[in-house]
Amino acid sequence: MPAIRPATDRDIPAITEIYNQAVLRATGTFDTEPKSVEQQKAWFALHGDSHPVIVAEENGTVVGWASMSPYSDRCAYARTAEVSVYIEEGARGRGLGGALLEAILIAGKAAGLQQVLARVTEGNAASLRLHAKRGFFEAGRLRQVGEKFGKILDVHLLQKSLALLLLLAAAAPALAAVEESIRESVVRLTAGDVAGARAKAEEAVAADPRDPRAQEQLGNVALAGLDPKAAEAAADRALAGGETASRRVLRANARLTGGDVEGGFADAERAVILSPGSGAARLSLAVALELLRRPAAEVEREYRRAAELDATLAPEAEAALRRLSPPAAAPAGARLGPILVILAVSVLFGWIFGKASKAGEEVLPAEPAAPALLPGSGRLDAREALAAVDAAAKAGSPDPRALAEALYRRLTGRPAFPRGTDRALGRYVPASETAKGLPAGIDAFFARALDPEPSRRFATAAELAGAFRSLVDPPVL
Repeated sequence: MPAIRPATDRDIPAITEIYNQAVLRATGTFDTEPKSVEQQKAWFALHGDSHPVIVAEENGTVVGWASMSPYSDRCAYARTAEVSVYIEEGARGRGLGGALLEAILIAGKAAGLQQVLARVTEGNAASLRLHAKRGFFEAGRLRQVGEKFGKILDVHLLQKSLALLLLLAAAAPALAAVEESIRESVVRLTAGDVAGARAKAEEAVAADPRDPRAQEQLGNVALAGLDPKAAEAAADRALAGGETASRRVLRANARLTGGDVEGGFADAERAVILSPGSGAARLSLAVALELLRRPAAEVEREYRRAAELDATLAPEAEAALRRLSPPAAAPAGARLGPILVILAVSVLFGWIFGKASKAGEEVLPAEPAAPALLPGSGRLDAREALAAVDAAAKAGSPDPRALAEALYRRLTGRPAFPRGTDRALGRYVPASETAKGLPAGIDAFFARALDPEPSRRFATAAELAGAFRSLVDPPVL
């Protein structure tokens, strides 16, 4: 793949030549007369840091370029731009257009742009697919507005919000390395290979010591290896990068296993506040309450709630409920040691990393999550699903990711995450590959909605519903 870099004045002749190929032989531009280098110099001067121009260079020769051009000279449009991508005729068909489009979107986001428009001429199916795969939706269609080569042509007006840009891995190889190492660490830990999981978690930390996800996974591995001090230290570092329920749960379990029951209880309570529908947080709270010797009814209620929220926790909850009804002669304090062992071993492998991922076993996500959020059964078309999502968002405040999972199921007829580890990793089949007739941009939508990192997901159900509405029923500008 050619190198992609910012354009300079020296690239203007090559940019001009490539553009003129389209002027003379394609409908991708409605210019009908070739541009001079002097004209393109004036065009280039309108860009700068706020509206980047990039080129693809191969063996010292520019073979493609892309730009973010001002959409309007009116100040209110300052953060809206129009994107263009042009490829030298001999370099087409090699994926260069997609690489340039992704790179210019990242550059536009870095420049502070918020909305990007693209105009694609009628009949240019390849360009429409190129943009759809990067999350553009059709905002409108301009009917019979251009004439070129004797044809009266429509123009598709496409739009993308850079707030939904999910191409960070392409811009940051270190991030891709972190994610791959974390995935491998989780898989190895699920299989019981603690040493291998630790090595991969350490690789993730080495790739980017500031990534809180890498620190969180290192803490998970440390706790699985019964090293609560190291697990707590890693949890502290992960929390410094952003508070999430899973990081609070990690520190709660590290503290509980290490004997700091009050500290573990405080973290578990906070985890439940952050994510009331998390079975993991509820189970951590139940263990803390048991260690604090709270009334049995209160403890049992939390264990049952954990099992209701996450079916994979049922064995641990049932074991705890049996333990809470010991023979009368058993001293109360004698339960402390077994509880800590269960927390450090059974709970870790059965809960944090998903017992549902045992070899050859496939367990569907805990029900009745999907039916409860989107009542009914069977597949819905996009408009029916939009109405159901709007109703769910207005009826309460469901967890956005749970609502996205329910939406995925009703659109495709299958769960997004068949196994527990799939959900932890955010690993699912793109919706467009699972079902036909879905709106353009649906994969970018689910990439955000189902992201395992909470900070990158939709913040509320209403925000998720609004984004889905923009795909199904886009506004006409």
